[in-house]
Amino acid sequence: MTHKLIACRALAHIFEPMMPPDAVIRVMDIGLHVDLQKLKSRLLNEIADIEEDGTDILLGYGLCGRALEGVVSKRSTLVLPRVDDCVGALLGSRRRHKDLLKQNPGCYFIEQNWLNTECIIFTEIMKGMERIPPGKRENIVKSMLRHYNSLVLLDSGDLLPENESICLDYARQYNMNLIRLKTELDLLIRLIRGPWSEEEFVVVPPGKPIPFF
Repeated sequence: MTHKLIACRALAHIFEPMMPPDAVIRVMDIGLHVDLQKLKSRLLNEIADIEEDGTDILLGYGLCGRALEGVVSKRSTLVLPRVDDCVGALLGSRRRHKDLLKQNPGCYFIEQNWLNTECIIFTEIMKGMERIPPGKRENIVKSMLRHYNSLVLLDSGDLLPENESICLDYARQYNMNLIRLKTELDLLIRLIRGPWSEEEFVVVPPGKPIPFF
């Protein structure tokens, strides 16, 4: 088993219980997704800090807006799930993610550990609103959310009632349907334990950059 993992905080709560006590684990802030170049730079620094000849570094990320494209380790093999982002990782596959969006392109996905982070649209749209006249705020919010009609709450089996209530309030406030959806964690389990099939994972040897996939 590989004992080195770099994961986004969006997924770290899934990975950490599966890792052995002596594992090297680096957890990266969710807010880095706001600046993808900064995310890539931080990943390169973390990889350089823990890489070793003949070792694997597991990446708890998807391609993340192509932020991981070009990321490279000089000494370790990099392994990451073949998904676009953390939503696809929690849904178990890129295919399931795409199928859900094909059925309803207006889905906005949320997980309880992402609440009150920079990557939650409901948090971001209220920033600076105190400078906007009250009569104009509603139209601004509606414009920012115009592409979304469903709030999809991803549940890994440990959903806290208070967090479900927060999401329900968001859905009501912004006229969205609340859909509760069970996650599928087998893909993330296989990232930790293997095997790494070419269909589900990108395995990149030392010296080669992660490709666009």
